[in-house]
Amino acid sequence: MPIAPARLALILAGLLLLVSLASLLLGAGATIDELWHGDPFAWSLVLQLRAPRLVLALAAGSLLALCGASLQAQFRNPLAEPGLIGVSAGAALGAALALAASAPFWLVLPASLAGALTATHLAQRLAGHSGNATELLLAGVAINAFAAALLTLVISFADDQSLRGITFWLMGSLALADWPLAAGLALVAVTGLALLWPRWRLLNALLLGERTAFHAGFAVARERRMLVWLTATLVALTISLTGGIGFIGLIVPQLVRRLSGGHYRQLLPLSALGGGLLLALADLLARLAVAPAELPVGAITSLAGAPFFLWLLRQRRGLR
Repeated sequence: MPIAPARLALILAGLLLLVSLASLLLGAGATIDELWHGDPFAWSLVLQLRAPRLVLALAAGSLLALCGASLQAQFRNPLAEPGLIGVSAGAALGAALALAASAPFWLVLPASLAGALTATHLAQRLAGHSGNATELLLAGVAINAFAAALLTLVISFADDQSLRGITFWLMGSLALADWPLAAGLALVAVTGLALLWPRWRLLNALLLGERTAFHAGFAVARERRMLVWLTATLVALTISLTGGIGFIGLIVPQLVRRLSGGHYRQLLPLSALGGGLLLALADLLARLAVAPAELPVGAITSLAGAPFFLWLLRQRRGLR
């Protein structure tokens, strides 16, 4: 039975509050008892490490889910996610090249962003000016394959230290979070929602087909190019800070659509809320599973996402 959007928003907000409190209070280095008794070191750890990490997880998860929902409408494909048009592979290649060259951390971020936007530009050029979804999808597949091949070559020639950095980045992590990074990505998340949400009518129309969108008065080719660039930029900014975190953009919009319907006026903000919740929960599990060490958060999301993807494929096959 579908859940009313307002009620689902309250449920997600409540769960998000619980997960956020757990993220702040649980983990190695600062116990609840130490926090309760006002231990200054414990409170410093919460405020300087756990809190910005939580904000970064909420912002990154919201952006990935928001972009996933947008791409699923653009390609009329419920299996679409942010890596579909080559942006994730381009970001990975850019970061790997910077790490292999022993570049400082502050250069890895722009290198990753440049790689992602270059891949998007190539996908747009290969697809031509028509903005056809099928052509863009095929261009993204080709770019993903080419970037993966180049990434393999980079890894093959990298030294041990660079290889560890590349592997760590590819698996995704929030361990490098600080307040400037977290605040910056939070601002990007708010901006992304502010830019995408007013286009819910366009996304609803695209979900019904390009012809429907055209007859509804939208300039389909131009609007699709704009949406692809906006989505790619938001994903690129996210991946450049967090590394490769997959499946958030696939899982969350699908769950929200099944729980509360597919109307994009509600789907976009609910997906953003659910994405932040899911990544915050995944990061909490990554920190607690093998404490005081931690697992890559990308591994946690993949462990959840791969079975979900297979279940979704089975559900779609059953509808045919």
